[in-house]
Amino acid sequence: MSNTKGASQQQQQQQQQQQITKSGFNNGDKLRLKRFVPRYVKSGKRSNTVEYDQVANRRGMVVRRGEYFYLDLEFDEVFDDYDLLSFRVSVDDYGFEAYQKSWHLKEEPTRFSDHESYHCPIQMRSVIVYPGSNKVTVVFYTAKNCITAKYWITQMYATRSLEITFNYDMKFPISVVYNPFCPDDAVYLESGAECREYVLESTGRVYFGSSRSIGSKSWNFGQFDDPVLDCAYYLLAKSGLPFDSWGDPVSVARSLSALVNSNDDNGVLVGNWSGDYAGGVAPTEWRGSLAIIAKYYESKTPVKFGQCWVFSGLMTSLARALGIPARSVTNFDSAHDTNCNLIVDSFFNDTFAPIAELNSDSIWNFHVWNDLWMKRPDLGGDFDGWQAVDATPQERSDSIFRTGPCPVKAIKQGKLDVDFDTPFIYAEVNACIKHWQKNADGTNKELYSDPTKVGRSISTKAVGSEDRLDITDQYKFPEGSREEDAAFRAAKNSKKVQIKVERNDDNKRRRNLQLNIATEEYLVIGGDIKVTLELTNGARTDKKILFGISANLKQYNGKVIRQLAFEKGEVTVKGSSTSPVELAIQSADYTNSAGCEEVGIEIVAVGIDGNDKVVKQTIVHLFNPELDIEIVGEVCQNKAFHFKCTFVNPVPFTLSDARFSIEGPGLRGKSMDKSVGQVKPGDKASCSITLTPVRCGERNFIVSFISKELKGVQKAYPIYVEPDPTAVLEDEIIEVRQQVVY
Repeated sequence: MSNTKGASQQQQQQQQQQQITKSGFNNGDKLRLKRFVPRYVKSGKRSNTVEYDQVANRRGMVVRRGEYFYLDLEFDEVFDDYDLLSFRVSVDDYGFEAYQKSWHLKEEPTRFSDHESYHCPIQMRSVIVYPGSNKVTVVFYTAKNCITAKYWITQMYATRSLEITFNYDMKFPISVVYNPFCPDDAVYLESGAECREYVLESTGRVYFGSSRSIGSKSWNFGQFDDPVLDCAYYLLAKSGLPFDSWGDPVSVARSLSALVNSNDDNGVLVGNWSGDYAGGVAPTEWRGSLAIIAKYYESKTPVKFGQCWVFSGLMTSLARALGIPARSVTNFDSAHDTNCNLIVDSFFNDTFAPIAELNSDSIWNFHVWNDLWMKRPDLGGDFDGWQAVDATPQERSDSIFRTGPCPVKAIKQGKLDVDFDTPFIYAEVNACIKHWQKNADGTNKELYSDPTKVGRSISTKAVGSEDRLDITDQYKFPEGSREEDAAFRAAKNSKKVQIKVERNDDNKRRRNLQLNIATEEYLVIGGDIKVTLELTNGARTDKKILFGISANLKQYNGKVIRQLAFEKGEVTVKGSSTSPVELAIQSADYTNSAGCEEVGIEIVAVGIDGNDKVVKQTIVHLFNPELDIEIVGEVCQNKAFHFKCTFVNPVPFTLSDARFSIEGPGLRGKSMDKSVGQVKPGDKASCSITLTPVRCGERNFIVSFISKELKGVQKAYPIYVEPDPTAVLEDEIIEVRQQVVY
């Protein structure tokens, strides 16, 4: 049987005085705390936080808003109903004085609204006293809308008489995070399966390539590993976000989108699209967030280097660590509209070759950002749900490189006046491409207008599986539908669109001339490439068709590395028939520039038959070859097993400084590497790497082959780790230091 204390302070003091008289206590009696036992397992299971390192390693609690947590206390003698407990709770300020706050926490603070205890984000719900025992259980809780931060219980006060309080130094951390499992939390997500995927899943997939050839890479988010949660709190403190706003996911998301990049405030990661990664790590070499966050948090200086999928992976890690549902989202054929006119201009010269220096607007082969789930009370509640957030530094928002949170619903409806940064993201998925011919006299002639090319196959990992989920319909209405047209009209009438334009769709025009670009859907680095331009004459009579076709090696962000091939000419196509034009690309033409980048071959074709003009463009991504992996030994918690890794060099030159590397849960942000030296063309490199998993259950390890000339070769290997029957999850007993305060 247990008895929960519920009397007011005045009643407790009266009862205590009566007990003192009955028991013969006097001011010399001392109630000493021998030890306290944080109930990690019970508390962690209530909050779905048992995976956090702080909890698993018995170094502190992680508690979701609106949940309880428990501390067991053991004194040197019997504790009864008339003894009183209170605590000192402080905020971890992470070195920023503005966040120095503390409260003296008493039981049932709602009874003392004029006391500082009433305003403490952590509340003491009750003290459970066990009759005749020297042990008690203190039940704490956090409000459903309390401020998410790291707190410390720094002291405990035990009062046995009205004059004497015994002060115990405790220094015990409690990290409060958002609670997507609670209906009253601003990040509540009704689906349990989605909560598990978007909050509790520590690995995932990021999609890349092109809309023609979509690939994916595994990413280790590692949100439960140290120091991800501490780093998230540190970034909020560094941002200067008012402490009262730390419990608002909208403000938190906007702050993190600025601090994940280093552009304005020495945030986590330095963006680099130059191709020169001296002094840092090539973006294609990263396989997860943890190594980046650990390095940044230790040094407090930006880590080099990253590109969009790395920024997105970091945002997913930090948001999930804080308890905000998050997913990485890839938009294929993603527009970068620099002047906010919802148009991307593409220029050709009079021989139909692209003019790279005039194309300030760009189409990225793919771009990766994030969706974060939250309510938007600042928008009246009409735009709750997924919010697009982009930490990649592209354009400034309120003078800072950041984007979002922007309601996905507002993007779909074309409501560009809704905060934040809706016009920019709307253009990324809806901009109209206009192709122009730059004449010798400097004038421009419109060749072709295509409003359907941008924003294709918007992708994220499916819930509960490794499959790709197409979420294009969440961002936009079907191309050509009345709803899509209405959304575009709404967008064009927005106050935030600087130039009013007309959007015409030349794809809908009936024409005799048709172009088609035929090539392999999936190209692996190291092979020759054959491209066929098919010119179709739909007229009954023969036609002379002017054409130009170019193949450019491009970084995924639209930057042309170099032209690989170009062909122009005139061909006579018989009526109602098709004539092919061949374009050949040798592996030696591109392999030296493709190994350290996410690149594709952009093929652009122009065909002209009198006034009939057609432009077609496609991107074929160059994928890395795969690794072969074999598991040797039983995979059991706290027991060593072996990865046997094999890779064959596909490129016509020697790979130097080659190594295999493994990243995954339990490695604390460190990779397991094994050097294999040089690998000649066609040769096989192999090694065996030993791992000892510290956590059981479904785990995903990412194996990579890395060399100076070729990076980004990786393969995810899901493994079920059998539990160690000798590993018993027990709550830890912590000895305490006692001090008497008069």
